[in-house]
Amino acid sequence: MLSVCVALYASGTAFFLPRAFWSQHPFLSLLLMLLPLPAITAVILWRAMSIYAGKPSLFSTRDPLTNLYNQTVFWDYLGYETERSKRQNYRFSLLCLDLDDFKAVNDLYGHEVGDEVLIEFAGLFKAAVRKGDIAARYGGDNFTAILPICDEAQAYVVAKRLMESLQVYAFAHSGKTIRLTASIGISTFPDHAKDAQDLYLLADGMLSHAKSAGKDRTSMPDDGFDADILKSAGKMSLCIIEAIRKKQVVPFFQPIICMKEQTILAYEVLTRIVTPDGIMPAAAFIEQAEGMGAIGKIDYLIMEQAFDMVKQNRFHGKLFINLSPKALIHDEFIPTVRKLMRDRGIEPSSLVFEITERDTVKNLNLIEKNVCNLKQEGFQFAIDDFGSGYSSFLYIKMFHVDYLKIDGEFIRNMTGSGTEDAIVSNITTLAGSLGIKTIAEHVESEAIFSNVRTVGIDCAQGYFIQRPAPDLTPGAFFTKR
Repeated sequence: MLSVCVALYASGTAFFLPRAFWSQHPFLSLLLMLLPLPAITAVILWRAMSIYAGKPSLFSTRDPLTNLYNQTVFWDYLGYETERSKRQNYRFSLLCLDLDDFKAVNDLYGHEVGDEVLIEFAGLFKAAVRKGDIAARYGGDNFTAILPICDEAQAYVVAKRLMESLQVYAFAHSGKTIRLTASIGISTFPDHAKDAQDLYLLADGMLSHAKSAGKDRTSMPDDGFDADILKSAGKMSLCIIEAIRKKQVVPFFQPIICMKEQTILAYEVLTRIVTPDGIMPAAAFIEQAEGMGAIGKIDYLIMEQAFDMVKQNRFHGKLFINLSPKALIHDEFIPTVRKLMRDRGIEPSSLVFEITERDTVKNLNLIEKNVCNLKQEGFQFAIDDFGSGYSSFLYIKMFHVDYLKIDGEFIRNMTGSGTEDAIVSNITTLAGSLGIKTIAEHVESEAIFSNVRTVGIDCAQGYFIQRPAPDLTPGAFFTKR
């Protein structure tokens, strides 16, 4: 043990091991303290060990599934490598990568098979990086590798080696083979960034660039790259991860009223991220959340809080929940929703899923079957932004929906005799003939409200009625009537 301690000290490695390492090896740390270290270094090491000694949850250095380093250790190493690079004046590189369309593996084969694929991929990943490189699982199907003393060209060689190994490797399952590709982003210190966080944000941005360029490729900064744009996308990813961790993702509620009675039929549940800097609407982050595979966690957080609010306020109306069609084929989605509702005594008839067209869905027949089964349980469905997408009429035919939410662009631009009026009038007539109720979105003024009533739309929502709020309290519109 003493020889190991001396070797660590002599090589300088001791100063760059993750803090969690020292909590796992207290005897080694005490021996190191006995060596002739400068007083300030000893104090720093002792403070780091003291912090971790009080936090058992941070002891682990490894991802339990793949046995690669975990995210906490990755950030420790990245910080240490950045500082060491500055002192010793050498370059090092960072890889950020994820598996292309990995959600399809989970959807088709289940999460157990998905986990097996991740374990096998981790083996390929470790074999592709160099001895001494630091491979980590950042989360989900997202991986990173710190490549010490490595410029762009060398980093590209490592990335290419991994891509080539994936091209010839097949994951076997029940007589079938699963073939995967990966997208990789590369950044190099100090050429592309001046600190650890910016280096990560840039590599993550290059990963997004590789995926948007067609996937199954490696991307790195060139002379024309815009670092600020790429870092902005990376910062949004970090913001989303942090918001989920701190439960800053919260529901806001906007009432939907019956036009005849002008009473509240339902509340639409809207997603917001609330931070000390302000409130972020869903439009600012939802696409990024979907791209990084975080939308499922956000959906569960929102529904859990919304259902709690319904129970606390004894609200007996309906809740409209926005949903991508892909969620309906995820194995765990509906069982999770059922449990959340059952635990709070909420009936299926109280929930209306709004189907959106954010994702292109190939297996519509399976979704049709699941929608039919859910409707038999009492759940209801609405088509959101009806008229804005190519699949709207197909959804009416396949899903036998209960509500059409007419796209706000048509509602806002009604003048009483224009093209939009004719479109809205025909949608309303079509829906009525099929026994489907209509809802006008973006009712933002009294004039629009009047036009909606004239056309004969059943329900309405918008700023004129009430802005989204973090509670279920009716606003001034209802006290005046």
